[in-house]
Amino acid sequence: MKKYLKSIISILILTLFLNGFLFGIQIPVYADSVNTQLVENKIYNGFELKSKKYIEDIQSTLMEFEHIKSGAKLYYLQNNDDNKRFSITFRTPPKDNTGVNHIIEHSVLCGSKNYPVKDPFLLMKKQSLQTFLNAMTGPDYTTYPVASKNEKDLENLMSVYLDAVFYPNIYNNPKIFKQEGWHYELNSPDSEIKINGIVYNEMKGRYSSPYRILFKEITNSLYPDTIYKFESGGNPNEIPNLTYEQFLKTHKKYYVPSNCCIFLYGNLDIEKTLKFIDEKYLSKFDRKKVDTSIKKQKPLSKRKVQLGYYPVPKNSDIKNKTYLSLNYAINNISDEDSIGMNILSYLLTGSDYSPLKKELLKNNIGLDSSAMYDFSYMHPTFSILVENANEQDKEKFEKIVDDTLRKIVKEGFDEQSKNKLDSIFNSYEISKRTLTNSAFKGQIYENIVVNAWLYNQDAVKYLKIDSNFKNFKKKISERYFENLIEKYLLNNKHSSLVILNPKQGLEEENILNLRKKLAEYKSTLSNKEIDKLIKETQELKKWQETPDSKEAINSIPTLSLSDLNTKVDNVETIEKNKNGIKVLLHPVFTNDIAYVKMYFDTSKVPQDKLLYLELLSIVLGDMDTDKHNYMELEDEINRYLGGISFKATTFGKYNSDKYEPKMIVGISSLNDKIYKSFEILDEIINHTKFTNKDHLKEIIQMERASFENNIGSAGMGIAISRAKSYISDEGKYNDYLNNIDFYKFMCDLDDNFDKKYDEIVKNLEYVNKLVFNKDNLLVSYTGDKKGYSKFEEAFSSFSNKIRDEKYPVQTYNFNNNSKNEGFIIPSKVQYITKVGKIESDFKESGKLMVIKSILDNNYLWQEVRVKGGAYGGGVSIRNNSVMFVSWEDPNLKETLNIFDKSFEYLKNFNADEREMTNFIIGTMGSLDYPIDPADKGAMADSMYITQTPLEELQRIRKEVLSTTVEDVRNYGSILEKMLKDSYHCVAGSKDKIEKNKDIFDSIKNVVEN
Repeated sequence: MKKYLKSIISILILTLFLNGFLFGIQIPVYADSVNTQLVENKIYNGFELKSKKYIEDIQSTLMEFEHIKSGAKLYYLQNNDDNKRFSITFRTPPKDNTGVNHIIEHSVLCGSKNYPVKDPFLLMKKQSLQTFLNAMTGPDYTTYPVASKNEKDLENLMSVYLDAVFYPNIYNNPKIFKQEGWHYELNSPDSEIKINGIVYNEMKGRYSSPYRILFKEITNSLYPDTIYKFESGGNPNEIPNLTYEQFLKTHKKYYVPSNCCIFLYGNLDIEKTLKFIDEKYLSKFDRKKVDTSIKKQKPLSKRKVQLGYYPVPKNSDIKNKTYLSLNYAINNISDEDSIGMNILSYLLTGSDYSPLKKELLKNNIGLDSSAMYDFSYMHPTFSILVENANEQDKEKFEKIVDDTLRKIVKEGFDEQSKNKLDSIFNSYEISKRTLTNSAFKGQIYENIVVNAWLYNQDAVKYLKIDSNFKNFKKKISERYFENLIEKYLLNNKHSSLVILNPKQGLEEENILNLRKKLAEYKSTLSNKEIDKLIKETQELKKWQETPDSKEAINSIPTLSLSDLNTKVDNVETIEKNKNGIKVLLHPVFTNDIAYVKMYFDTSKVPQDKLLYLELLSIVLGDMDTDKHNYMELEDEINRYLGGISFKATTFGKYNSDKYEPKMIVGISSLNDKIYKSFEILDEIINHTKFTNKDHLKEIIQMERASFENNIGSAGMGIAISRAKSYISDEGKYNDYLNNIDFYKFMCDLDDNFDKKYDEIVKNLEYVNKLVFNKDNLLVSYTGDKKGYSKFEEAFSSFSNKIRDEKYPVQTYNFNNNSKNEGFIIPSKVQYITKVGKIESDFKESGKLMVIKSILDNNYLWQEVRVKGGAYGGGVSIRNNSVMFVSWEDPNLKETLNIFDKSFEYLKNFNADEREMTNFIIGTMGSLDYPIDPADKGAMADSMYITQTPLEELQRIRKEVLSTTVEDVRNYGSILEKMLKDSYHCVAGSKDKIEKNKDIFDSIKNVVEN
């Protein structure tokens, strides 16, 4: 059921982000947002203001400009939001699977004409107050967005990005292409040739996920004659086909102002900003015609059947591991019908009694099914997916879907399905309030405006909300959804059936084939050519190791310490008491949404029942109760709540190794529905029946399948969780509940379900009784004070229904002393951790944050990413513990050696006053990251539970500001001692782990045969 709640919200977010409908609420922050004197059809600093329209729904003014000389489009969404944004986007339709646009996205950020350093992106990341800094490649576009609450900082970021996209150093330095894209690597005449490159390794990691492969097969099946058949990120098997010449040619074609859209957002001095963009950049360019047209797919005359494969380990069980998908290309759809198709996906498969899901379950087609409407392309797609099925089910699957859809069209949706619209509209209401009150609403609006530009649509129309929604609501009467099925699905021949099968040993086969291919390539090289390749490898490494000059570094714009906010933005916490229960009130504007968290003490659960505690958090809200079956309960939740969650976790005490285990129960709802929300919560925690045998088995099977289906891309979580268990009792507790032990527990329950059924029910009931008690319960409310009075009334009634029983506190002792483990997963790359404890009095958290920033953005970025080719690396330093990590890493032992030498870097660290100031600025920026109201309340709760004094936050800022080069060097000696007694954990490919078996105490397959 919790999965289904998420599906409703995903419907809304997809609609908002990709189709442009945002259901706005008038928020006080936007009052007085329209003060501009700019007039339509007049020219401002080289830009003609083509249109200017105030949009009441979001209390913002959208101005559309066109740069007269260059033809660039610029949109400014003006309001009083202080989290200002800039982005520049180019249409970049791919022509093949080499990932050229993705490689360009990385490469242009490796130095430019005015900023001739090797990585200005990194410098801005570590020395600005940015609240968002990234670059992304989409199916047919590439975008470079940044955000900052400081206008001077935003201008600095804007300058670096504009210089990067228009004047990159890629034309005079082919080493950038090799580093970011791909290159052959040969270290000696006798060594093997390898392929390395950051994008190459990133995409190897992405292609470990069967979902990624499935959706690529879906796109290929429906749009075989369009650009969408290509992988815009790059298929790792084809990335090495890209030449440097093709790379440059693509940039030269697409990265011109005539092919760009600039987006500005927030409270800006717009005329000053326009002048800066015109004088510094756009005035240097003339208009140029760029063909970025996208050929539409000619409709298929009949349903296409497509077969694909994803890798699973050798000798593994492949029964019930197939993905089946029926897909429909949706052409010429209206805006209202796009919302309708999103909602239709939920009506068909959103719950177990949704008509299509019900039929598939009844006929044992897979473990789970879902439907989704995907806007990611010019061609929208509607898909019906089944997981954990078998290939021989494909005809039956196809027939059930077609027959069920025909039956719905003929007989209509039943009353139960129609009633689900109330749930959907409740979710809509909460989602729109949450999103428009979000600290990152500018990013949502940016997506809407840029998406409209991409496909030559009217952005204003998509930002005008209420009339669109009213039109939609009028249409949903009189067989509206039945008509959608008939029009877009049943009568649509442009469809496909995709079968994605597991293939044993496919990854090992790919590795062997690549190795053979590279060996054959090497055999064709003359001695002279081999020497040349070795020299090129050495030259690339030498270039990567050569530091930028002081002059080049100083070209990057920065701030001064006087630009920083040195005071803590405190979230008020008012301590209250209700019926003997401690309640924390966080008075924050939340747009009439109540965010409630209840922290139940779980320290009474015996150690041998802890895995049942985690299972309890999964099944609660998804089982029958005394009043409702689980499907009716789902309806109640969706109708009255914005969300409900149960999470078993821990809170580590401030400056202590002690921790408190808790079950966090979170609910959100409109204030007017808070009373009903507590009634539903009472029903769940006090009246759940765990005896629906079939459904309980289904939940356990789905939990197991979910872990196995995502294992290829879950390596980072597996390695981090296990590594934390090496150094603390809290880490052991969380790893036991949330990692491999819990997965093995699910396998055992699944394999022996009938035999263990009575035991499972008994243990769930027992743990539920232990957890949900008043003893040591803490509750918090985040919202305005007016809403609190409604909460207090509702909670007063609810609190009388909570059990008030006393149980002894348990002592936990986890005897798993395993260290230095290697976990084999179906992945082409590694996820590496190294962890240890610090024995030192150096506990100044602010200074540790600066040291972390230095290691992340200097040493590890350079050694692990730039030179090693991994997608990323970093370090976590928390008082007495240190953890190094790398992800999507082609290496293993080499990266661990880099971690081991980090102390040398710190001991020899040197920086002048400007460089040290920049590190401090970047660290301070991380302390002023904008967060949403619900997260503010949760952070205040955490401080209260962990007993972190408010003064600590202010002290951290002072410590950041006072960090010196000497502090950094002193920490090098401390880190050296830790690394001598540290441990590592790696999740990755069988080939790489077994080749380095000498560094592991144990090697295990995560998923056993």
